[in-house]
Amino acid sequence: MNQQPTRKRFRFSFVTLGISVAALIISFVFVTVLGRWREREQTPRLAVDSLVKALRKYHKQAGRFPADFRELEAHVWKHKKAPDFGADGRSLSVANYFYLYHQVDARSATIWIIPTGPRREEGSTHFLLLRPDSLRRWKGVPLSLDKIKGLPAVPQYRQMALLGMTEQEPVELSGRR
Repeated sequence: MNQQPTRKRFRFSFVTLGISVAALIISFVFVTVLGRWREREQTPRLAVDSLVKALRKYHKQAGRFPADFRELEAHVWKHKKAPDFGADGRSLSVANYFYLYHQVDARSATIWIIPTGPRREEGSTHFLLLRPDSLRRWKGVPLSLDKIKGLPAVPQYRQMALLGMTEQEPVELSGRR
């Protein structure tokens, strides 16, 4: 009679150990997956292609680039709930990047793209000069958020060099849509 209670206790200990090991493995997997998801969400991701495509579509429709993102929203994007474009309608934050738009004239526009967020050092600052048939691009180190206020709409080469920006290969857009 003494052996039966010991066996039940022994079996119950194995069941408890199995459940504990399974819970430990599930918890480890969950924490790892959640950590990678948070890391991916905090890493800056560019949305340049869709922005350039929308701006070119607006230019094709109106014969000029929009004055600000609000015009682009009204004619091309048409979100159910429009994003916050800032007080002047020229700024937008998407996927840990801050976009600052300037219409230079009817045939050209510029866009500053600055990484933000806790992992902003992993991103690059970009500057685009967009025309209906071409796109000139510059790339550089992440700029501090203090420098955003002083960025010129159309910088000179000397200013680009001081900001650590280097020109990339231009992109011909004439055949692209």
